[in-house]
Amino acid sequence: MKKLILPFFLLSMSLFIAACSSDEGSTEEKETNTEVTEENAKSDEMEMKSALLDLQKEIINTVNANDSAIYTFESAKAKEEDKPSAEEIAKLKTDAETAAKTVAEDVHGLEVPAALDSKKDDIQGALDDLAKSYETRAANLSDEANAEYTESDEQFASFEEKMAAIYEEAGLTKPSFSADIVD
Repeated sequence: MKKLILPFFLLSMSLFIAACSSDEGSTEEKETNTEVTEENAKSDEMEMKSALLDLQKEIINTVNANDSAIYTFESAKAKEEDKPSAEEIAKLKTDAETAAKTVAEDVHGLEVPAALDSKKDDIQGALDDLAKSYETRAANLSDEANAEYTESDEQFASFEEKMAAIYEEAGLTKPSFSADIVD
């Protein structure tokens, strides 16, 4: 009988050790999976932040590429000395209208990067407000020296507010597009 107890005891211990070691492997796998998931989340977050900053630069460059004619028109009509002739003002106004329409078209042509797919609708809504701002400006250009473009300014402010919310949600400081878009 003693001869049977020892092999049975050894077999039981072997099974117990095997069971315990498989639990340890499972725990290690869970820890490894958790670490990989956390690293992937951090990587995705960094990719999103990078894509947002790249998009910001692209928006600013897109607008600045064509909006100078608008500011040239606005400053020319406000001049008290060496004021351009009515014909020159009319040409500057036509150029400004064309520039504003071009900016709007170019903004509509911007594509939201794949890294920002989770925010695509929000970003697209903000870009639509920016484009509308320039479309409204083109439609309402005034020859008055101190003309106000309230509707256009409100649309631009809406664009900035929507983008600020996206940046803050991503853990970034909200940008000031109005400061970066050259006057």
